[in-house]
Amino acid sequence: MRRALCAIMLFVASVEPSAKLRNVGSIELDLNDYYSYEGVMDYLDTLAKDYPNRVFLKDAGRTYENRMLKTITISNGDGVPGKRTIFMDAELHAREWMTPMAALYAIHQLVVNFKENADLLKNFNWIVLPLANPDGYEFSRNSDRWWRNNRSPNGRQCFGTNLNRNFDVAWGQGYSELADPCTESFAGSEPFSEAEARLVRDIMHELVDNGSGTMYLSLHTANRSMFYPWVYESSPTRNHHELKEIARFATDRILRETGTEIKPKQAYYYGGMVGGTSLDYAFKVGFPLSFVFEMSGLAFGVEYKFFPPPTAIRRLTTETWVGIRALAEKAIEKYPPGRAIPAIQRKPVSNRAPGSQDLNILVGLLSTLLAYVASHLTS
Repeated sequence: MRRALCAIMLFVASVEPSAKLRNVGSIELDLNDYYSYEGVMDYLDTLAKDYPNRVFLKDAGRTYENRMLKTITISNGDGVPGKRTIFMDAELHAREWMTPMAALYAIHQLVVNFKENADLLKNFNWIVLPLANPDGYEFSRNSDRWWRNNRSPNGRQCFGTNLNRNFDVAWGQGYSELADPCTESFAGSEPFSEAEARLVRDIMHELVDNGSGTMYLSLHTANRSMFYPWVYESSPTRNHHELKEIARFATDRILRETGTEIKPKQAYYYGGMVGGTSLDYAFKVGFPLSFVFEMSGLAFGVEYKFFPPPTAIRRLTTETWVGIRALAEKAIEKYPPGRAIPAIQRKPVSNRAPGSQDLNILVGLLSTLLAYVASHLTS
């Protein structure tokens, strides 16, 4: 039944590219064009307003240019404590425009189309960060479409850190460009130098610490691959066969239902050793399942890589959801409530991502300092 339904949706996408996703009595997800940063934030706000019992929004951090890093937590609203969690992020790399659209589509399926996907929320909650690099995303959309990094300054008139090289696992190892602040591979001045990477880390740590963190999934484009750890070394993980099985299950489902071939593999064997990735870090700190879904950029027989035309958005997001859903089904099957998740010790960290509360405190301190200086200058 699911295969037939997906085939129908893909057919509709090909003949009706301007169609919007509708659900009676609820908001629309417009798949006619790529959303702006403001569009993503507005869509999340509307969902939280329309579905307050199942959606919780959090202004979880701020970027260098003071944009919100907003997460959405999705549940089935039954209030049962102790559920496991799937954590998904998108848009760590600025030019990968399809990834926030795919994340919004997944959110739409879990929230608006809840009845069709209730099985994915029975024993699991989802936390989604659909726009992990809003500064870079807006710069890519409006100034330099090939931009990859965030927009924090590095000195020497150079800007931006590659967020997916900024995690503390074999940080800075792999190739010389990781140390060059003027390249798109720059790994940052130190591990977790960037607020965006720190936020992803903090969410991971919280979920591992409370025992709920089960699967981490990061959306990227456009290598048509399903990666699992490790990236920084060639040796297999302790549950290599489980990761391989789940990745193969998802890619087989995508091929059957959409005709697109996504290749499952340990990430090291795609491009060789590289450190600092969120994929490896999630597994290192205690997520038993960690994947990068490198989505397709193929549309109408043309390889568009990062920038498929807007007319392809619906088809590609639908295709990606097939894979996301398959990964979730297997995660739920493999990690039922009774299966223990091994605890992993790690060293504590102190540099949290700056949130709105931190900014308010900083503004207050600066205001007090300015008032003090002004009073002494006039006295």
